Amino acid sequence: MKIFVKMLAKVMLLLVVSISFAKAQQKNDLALIPQPSSLTLGTSAFKIDKQTILLLPKGDEHTALIKNFSEQLSGILKQEVKTDTKTSGKNFIQFSINKNLGSEAYKLQVTKQKIEIIAAKPAGWFYCWQTLVQIVRLNLQNGNAHQIPEVTITDEPKFAWRGLMIDVSRHFFDKAVLKRYIDQMSKYKLNVLHLHLTDNQGWRIEIKQLPKLTSVGAWRVPRTGYWSGMAAPEPGEAATYGGFYSQEDIKDLVNYAAKRFVDIVPEVDLPGHSLAFVAAYPEISCTKTPQQVLAGDPWNAKRTNVVCVGNDSTYTKIEQIIGELAEIFPSKYIHIGGDEVTRNYWSNCKVCQKRIQDEGLKNVDELQSYFVNRVAKMVKAKGKTPIGWYETLERGLDTGIVQMSWKDEKGAVKTSNEGHKVILTPAFLTYLDFYQGDPYLENAPFTVNRLSNSYKFNPLPEGINVKNVLGGQGSLWTEQVPNERKLQFMTWPRGLTLAENLWSAAPKPSWPVFLKKIESHLPLLTLDSTNYSAYFYDPIVIAKKDDNGEIVLTIDTEVPDVAVHYAFDDTDPDQFYPKYEGKAIAIPKGAKNIRMVSYRGDTQKSRIVKLPIAELKRRAKL
Repeated sequence: MKIFVKMLAKVMLLLVVSISFAKAQQKNDLALIPQPSSLTLGTSAFKIDKQTILLLPKGDEHTALIKNFSEQLSGILKQEVKTDTKTSGKNFIQFSINKNLGSEAYKLQVTKQKIEIIAAKPAGWFYCWQTLVQIVRLNLQNGNAHQIPEVTITDEPKFAWRGLMIDVSRHFFDKAVLKRYIDQMSKYKLNVLHLHLTDNQGWRIEIKQLPKLTSVGAWRVPRTGYWSGMAAPEPGEAATYGGFYSQEDIKDLVNYAAKRFVDIVPEVDLPGHSLAFVAAYPEISCTKTPQQVLAGDPWNAKRTNVVCVGNDSTYTKIEQIIGELAEIFPSKYIHIGGDEVTRNYWSNCKVCQKRIQDEGLKNVDELQSYFVNRVAKMVKAKGKTPIGWYETLERGLDTGIVQMSWKDEKGAVKTSNEGHKVILTPAFLTYLDFYQGDPYLENAPFTVNRLSNSYKFNPLPEGINVKNVLGGQGSLWTEQVPNERKLQFMTWPRGLTLAENLWSAAPKPSWPVFLKKIESHLPLLTLDSTNYSAYFYDPIVIAKKDDNGEIVLTIDTEVPDVAVHYAFDDTDPDQFYPKYEGKAIAIPKGAKNIRMVSYRGDTQKSRIVKLPIAELKRRAKL
């Protein structure tokens, strides 16, 4: 009887431990980003050891994909994980087909004996593998990478278009940079890389029928510094800064991305944002005057950055461009731009005015619609779907043009109900060039999009026609992004919020819960040598006038469980300095700066934020 009681006690203890483990894991949801649609944890675990094999499916169609998985896992675990066509019956990872699942859907089933990766298509296998690898890498931080908890996950994406856009015109990023970017985005199930290939500051894609686009349009004089007011080229100064992708480069990139189930979508921005195009071929502009590619902003009367839409020869060149793009990019989409057009060139152009008269148009606004529709027709003639930036135009656009809504969600709501497919990238929620910390300390040219703000992005705003929403993306304009480390810094961890909002159909976690997940993934970014911003830890100071007209300061944070310490005496605070207690702070007489820092316990989490009192007083008056 005593033996039975002891055994029962042991069983009960194990059961309690197992249940506690399961509840803890369930509560943490394994910290997966994006959150799967359904996740159920068990009490046992699968152990990866030297005997574990990846079981190859029948046929050799997917052998390369599975072997790539094997190499990836071997690299993470620092031990070889072999592939084979047969198994002893236990300790294996199996790939199965379930044709009832969607093309990107998957099911992950982990038991003590095996791991089963189930999907209808290889894309589903790939996304299931990313989920499994996330679990392994998250466990790796706890020294337990070889133990995979018993779990059943069923998952599929909420949207087909889960994108990131890189502007490679303002600064050129070579193939190796883009490949590393593709690697990182694909780990979080982002599947579209939209390349903004042309703008006023450079033409980045080889068009063999128009060689001057790259021999002239891809280069500008070197400049470093702030975008606004950047010095124009000096007489005789050589244009040595820039670069472009050859068509062979693009084929290599496309192939690389396809193996990671990322679609590369090209954009040539027309009819505005076209100074590089005009510099290469001045005859396509209304003024036909020679131009130079600029490093900075071309918005002045002497810089013709708009093509002449009245001249048939303009369309001839555009058709050549579209034709070559269609051949080298297998994507079903080609983006044709269409935003921020300075139409006064057309108002003063006899050829454009004649076009308005000949086509029965009312004004230059309708002339822009005519142009976009005509170029879209070229794209469709090549079997592709045109995309354009949403602009408010008087004359209707072909409903076959996908509208990319960028100013806010209103454009997407409007055009989705008019029959257009839409992609959402509302600036104040998804633009990745917007600064992440206090504007005084940053060099971004526009406004703020903090990490917590980007998490608020809702790709299905009220009133939108849901069936016409393809998805959304984060858009990274690179006026102030001159190198790869800054490119990464501006993308991550905001890219994690995009991955969550565009993939996950599960109930959206609260911001504090999701923030804990982000913190779990920061070491993974470090392991990948991927730079990221930690500015979300920064104290946020707000200056305002109190009831007596005196300027006082309040301090906030994006992270709810950190303490903020501050100083007015021009010394750097630490955790022993005064702690902000949630009440307005009076500014001491004579103070020149406030310095603030956030701590979690004894660990410094933010940089020391130093702001001049004069700057804060200026804000209070505004």
